[in-house]
Amino acid sequence: MNSSLQKTWKIGLSILFGVIVLLFWGIVYPAHVSYQEQFQLFLFGSDYWWERVAVPGGLADYVAEYLTQFYYYPWAGACILAFLFVLLQRLVWKLAKEQGASGVYYPLSFLPVLVLWYFMVDENAMLSFAVALLLTLFAAGAYTDLKDRWERTIYILIALPLLYWTAGAVHFIFMGWVMIREFRNSLVNKNLFGGVGMLLGVGLLGAAGPLLASMWMQYPIYRLMGGIGYYRFPAAIPFVEIGLAALLVVLPFVMAALPEVRKKALWCGALQVLVVVVGGYYFVAAGCDMDKEEAMDYDRLVRNGQWQRIIEKAEKKSPTSPFGVTCLNLALGMTGQLGDRMFEFYQNGTEGLLPAFQRDFTSPLPTSEAYYHLGMINTAQRFTFEAMEAIPNFRKSGRCYKRLAETNLINGQYEVAARYLRALRKTLFYKDWAENAMTYLYNEDKINAHKEWGRLRQLRYTEDFLFSEREMDIMLGLLYQHNHRNRMAFEYMLAYVMQQRDLERFMKYYPLGKDAGYNHIPRSYQEALVYVWTQTHKSFQGMPWSISQQVTKDVTDFARIYTSQQNARPMLQARYGNTYWYYLLFKK
Repeated sequence: MNSSLQKTWKIGLSILFGVIVLLFWGIVYPAHVSYQEQFQLFLFGSDYWWERVAVPGGLADYVAEYLTQFYYYPWAGACILAFLFVLLQRLVWKLAKEQGASGVYYPLSFLPVLVLWYFMVDENAMLSFAVALLLTLFAAGAYTDLKDRWERTIYILIALPLLYWTAGAVHFIFMGWVMIREFRNSLVNKNLFGGVGMLLGVGLLGAAGPLLASMWMQYPIYRLMGGIGYYRFPAAIPFVEIGLAALLVVLPFVMAALPEVRKKALWCGALQVLVVVVGGYYFVAAGCDMDKEEAMDYDRLVRNGQWQRIIEKAEKKSPTSPFGVTCLNLALGMTGQLGDRMFEFYQNGTEGLLPAFQRDFTSPLPTSEAYYHLGMINTAQRFTFEAMEAIPNFRKSGRCYKRLAETNLINGQYEVAARYLRALRKTLFYKDWAENAMTYLYNEDKINAHKEWGRLRQLRYTEDFLFSEREMDIMLGLLYQHNHRNRMAFEYMLAYVMQQRDLERFMKYYPLGKDAGYNHIPRSYQEALVYVWTQTHKSFQGMPWSISQQVTKDVTDFARIYTSQQNARPMLQARYGNTYWYYLLFKK
């Protein structure tokens, strides 16, 4: 195989790999990209810079957060990840080639990137780790260009401590790689004592960084040794990080040790490509969690107010987790379809309407969105603030800052709102919004005229009372009684008691809807009303509600199957699984 052909197929393979990575993050896993952006708040300013670089690995953290802010647009994030993955692969090959690896083994240089890919599909894996790895490999690549032993020694003395402070604990990769390389060179030159001395010297220098840092940094030694910002949960050091570090140390030397293939080199390369592709596919797929991706996608659509897309997504596959069902029910409520279509989709009780607060940083967010759009501004503010404060790595959130600014503007807490807005003005993608929002401060007329904020001011509670999540139907009733134009509050109130199977309270609350402006009785309400009627009447004559003929026909057929079939559930599920009757009698 001539040199130009070798170079072409290698570059082509890297480009193809980059395209695959791009399509994966842009089409298969875009919600994970958006998820990363919303749990950080990158600020342009010296204070933020010094706060980040003041800890080991801080520069990698700073660069990673700078890049992560572009995840605001998922395709931009996909492009960044594709570029970093390909760059990492090329650096691995550079190190292997420098050690004398044959070009036929080029496909093996993708192995560390596949392991990194497996790590990055974890929603708590931080881009800081990938950036730190690149800094380390750049340092190793520069080291290979130095031919003089004294130049290399001086380089190690400067680069290793500097690498620890800029990239963090991945400096152990550089340390291990240098130790193996120098010891091997010493053996080749028959200088065993020099090799042992280099091993001890480089090893002590590498260990000195974390040990010295522990003397003034308020971090446990295991975190200084394992990396501070590589994973969202500070106490966790995933084994895949350690495995990838070890692979990066030894792989270039293993590739160099493999025998050169002169005959059938093309077949050998093709076989490696096949093994890497098939093995990589199943390996990365094993790390993916498509249920989480689905839930994150629902949350992303809620964040962007794409209500119709949420409903269209659910029509293809109904969500089953409380997280996804909460998003769906909010979309139905925002489009005025909750009363008609609620039971066309899977419902898991009141946990799919307004879930109880949980002390984590993800589940309160769609619930806070529901409270916000209902007009329960204070509760939405509490859920948003608590979610942000629960972020494990103690970062702030651009999404949460924006919502907290809005809730305080609506409540007239202008000083608090201004604090959030001033921070958002130092960002890239929230700056314009914050600049515009600043013009609403202390301007009551302008806020009241705002399409969303003005409406929510009219819907929100105006009197103080003790809020109780255990009596949510009463809370929703008070909200609706405050403003009868808040039809969504009425629909959530009825949905709440219907999903609790409390038809007594349903019959008590239903008449309140006379002021909600309906031009027809929503389908699920008809189903509940006709069910209540049939419990005490043998015919439909005299019903005080305008029940459609289709509903009376369906309930008659439902009752016939239910009473005549010994195992009626499968048949009823097939015919009437999307009705309130089926939910009432069969859903747990």
